[in-house]
Amino acid sequence: MLNIPSSEALIAAIEAARTGSMAAAAERLGLTHGAVSRRIQSLEQWLGAPVFERGGRGVVPTAQGTIFLRRAERSLAAIEALRSELISRRDQGALRISALPSMVRLWLMPRLRHLEAVVPGRHVELLPEYRLAQVEARDMDIAVRYGLGSWPGVDVHPLFPDLVVPAAAPDLAAELAGIPARDLMQQPLLIDGDGADWRRWGRLVGAPQAAMGSRRQFLDHDVAVEAARQGLGIILLRVPMAADALHDGSLHALPFPMMQSARGHYLAVRAGESRPDILTLVDAIGALGAEALSRFETRFPDVVASRIAESE
Repeated sequence: MLNIPSSEALIAAIEAARTGSMAAAAERLGLTHGAVSRRIQSLEQWLGAPVFERGGRGVVPTAQGTIFLRRAERSLAAIEALRSELISRRDQGALRISALPSMVRLWLMPRLRHLEAVVPGRHVELLPEYRLAQVEARDMDIAVRYGLGSWPGVDVHPLFPDLVVPAAAPDLAAELAGIPARDLMQQPLLIDGDGADWRRWGRLVGAPQAAMGSRRQFLDHDVAVEAARQGLGIILLRVPMAADALHDGSLHALPFPMMQSARGHYLAVRAGESRPDILTLVDAIGALGAEALSRFETRFPDVVASRIAESE
């Protein structure tokens, strides 16, 4: 096996260099700021040297970082060219939906059979990928994106908001009964990204930032969900995307406030999209998103009532 960094880490670093900001890179890639930061940290650990100089106004590549990212971008462009060549040989009748791997595994895949039923005779292909899917470049038909919902060159349809609630496996949840928020932050925490969500949640409930306990960090939310199911710690569960873990009882929502971000999940299609099958599929995905949110709100009204909004 080659000792090389992950493509998601390279893409995050390239976008940060282009924009001069991890926050801007996160917005372009449809990721959280923490996820981008964590990917760049893993790249720097692999390289054994800093890729960026960090300042109050953003990030600037180091001399070594500039050389490395320039060559990495050329290598990724060659791989992308090969991908485009292979795409041209694929089933041209397929309807392609691009999303982050965690969204594909946790939410889209369980609903794939239903989606194919609404477009009979068409094959629906799910493309798990970390890059910002370029629907305007016709690489795919629909992209599930995370952000503020304002991207140039596409039409955007809301899917559902980004909500997080502390959750744990049943045995661990029982052990934590009655614990205050400041002590919850001292427990083993499961993190996807760099812990920014937990820090924001802690600020909103008045928990001291220095109180964060031991942490297990993961790149993808679905891996963190599985770690929570195994009782390895407390997760800020993203709902309704990962709410199936609450519905099936493998995780229990803890009696603490749920945090709502100003960002959310959206469906992006080409500007002026008019193909009936694509519009039918967009409507079907949107209806499933509304249904998932409604089911969560109906099943867990106490959690919903505790909602607090994160300020941007």
